[in-house]
Amino acid sequence: MRRFDAVVVGGGHNGLVAAAYLGRAGLRVAVIEARDRLGGPCGPYEFLPGRTLSFTNSPGSLNPAVVRELRLADHGLRFVRADPTVVHRFADRSFVGWRDQARVDRQLDALAAGESRRYRELIAGLDRLGAALGVSLDEPPPALDELRGRLSDPDDLKLFTAVFDGSLRGLLAERLHSEQVGGLLGMLALNAQLVPPSAPGTAIGLMMRPFARASAAGLSGPGDAERVALRGSTGLPVGSMSAIVDALEASCRAHGVEFRTGTPVSRILYDERGGGVRGVVTAAGEEFAADRVVAAVNPVHLFRDLLDDGALGADVRAEVAEQLMRGSAFKLVLEVDSLPAYAGLPDDADAEAARACQFRFGDSLGHIKESVTAALAGRASERPLMWGLIPTLTSPGLTPGDTHLISVNAWHAPYAPEDGGWDGARVEAFGRRCVAVLEELMPGLGDRITDHRFLGPVEIERELGLPESNITHGDMLPAGLFGARPHPAVAGYRTPLPGFYLSGAGTWPGGYVTGTPGRNAARAVLTDLREGGGPGDRNAAPGPGTGDGLRPAPGPALRPTPGAGLCDPAHDPSDDEQRRQA
Repeated sequence: MRRFDAVVVGGGHNGLVAAAYLGRAGLRVAVIEARDRLGGPCGPYEFLPGRTLSFTNSPGSLNPAVVRELRLADHGLRFVRADPTVVHRFADRSFVGWRDQARVDRQLDALAAGESRRYRELIAGLDRLGAALGVSLDEPPPALDELRGRLSDPDDLKLFTAVFDGSLRGLLAERLHSEQVGGLLGMLALNAQLVPPSAPGTAIGLMMRPFARASAAGLSGPGDAERVALRGSTGLPVGSMSAIVDALEASCRAHGVEFRTGTPVSRILYDERGGGVRGVVTAAGEEFAADRVVAAVNPVHLFRDLLDDGALGADVRAEVAEQLMRGSAFKLVLEVDSLPAYAGLPDDADAEAARACQFRFGDSLGHIKESVTAALAGRASERPLMWGLIPTLTSPGLTPGDTHLISVNAWHAPYAPEDGGWDGARVEAFGRRCVAVLEELMPGLGDRITDHRFLGPVEIERELGLPESNITHGDMLPAGLFGARPHPAVAGYRTPLPGFYLSGAGTWPGGYVTGTPGRNAARAVLTDLREGGGPGDRNAAPGPGTGDGLRPAPGPALRPTPGAGLCDPAHDPSDDEQRRQA
């Protein structure tokens, strides 16, 4: 048996973030990961021989506080600040999301006269609503039914009702004229969700950025990333997304965190007499003892497979374990001998800059509805929605020669097709269908492909441990967010089982590459340590020399980060440079 101050189950990016913060605070930490590599969807994966990328493409939501506080720049993490940040392909043109608002507005008005004003009014209204609700991404979330009571302004109440009770289609139809502009926002609000835009609550995805901006208010002056709604935010990591995982791993190791990969956990151990969590046991029977366990894995897997009825109650366990995942992710990686020019760009677009940023396919809300509806009926989308990137343009060296890699995440490929499973022929056919759609932006693409890899939802589930290939660990609708994620009894990172904490995409604020759930879970652990006792003694106040097992945190003195509630290293000039990069 090995003893640690804390064990983190799951070595995805949130698990690594939590471990880094705990190790930085002086705890002895072990990260136990079932796969043979760290990072989950953000980690390295060899799609083609000698060609390694991550499943994810862009950290548009990566929390800059994580980058700064964990000093990831000191561990080699660098970003390219793309401008434009996105090329969105419609059936008749390519829309370019520059950081220059005026250039974006001209394209909006070309889609419908006066659309830029309506669009900006909508974004400004959502920002005001986010500020008025006072929901922080950096704190345990409130219950959903508390939120309406925080509002007094009639306009805010009206918008709240439209966002939380109405549908995305209803919200946008009332405020915008162009179906294509609706497609721009629909791809943000419903990314990876198997929910049609006419369903109640589907506009909630548009609130995540307003909540993030409200959370950051007062910490620093707003930059381009905060001012421009169609933004890539953090930028593109040099070395592909796995560079984030590399930096997090290095940060963890610098603080003494130990790793065990290729080691599935089979059970969370706890004192049945009410003493709290006691560690974990692996599938091979090895025990890791700890008075604090942070589970950063899919909640359905956790409650179904790693907990028994006695840990948190049979009802809670069943309600979480039975949650629907409803995933539909499909992955393409193409190697090409040359890159085609993009079709339909505005006349003032820089062709090379346009190819170096993200691209998206989603014609309109109608297109999104058709794709989702087909998948819900068990049919693969005829015209898949896609997000993609050519990472070799910002990260040279990913291939040994002059070839390029095109990395694409596509939807909607139903996990269980109505007429059979995902055999090799079905995977290949859907992949070819995606390539045909990509050629609308990249004419002649098919003739340039020298190698490819297509992964269907079943293979994604198997490779990443994502039930039904749901990349967000469950639907991100109002009823499954805030104080209900993943369940009201275990929301806010803490659980009724002393010493047992939850993290990962299945907790607030949900999926995507933020690192925020890992940061918040670590904060909960450290707060409880300060207030409730050290390792092995929950009634003793922690502190050096008290036998609580804590070591002094290495490095410079610590000071509070304004408004964050976590410790931040004493100011260093590299922080300013990293803040500019982020």
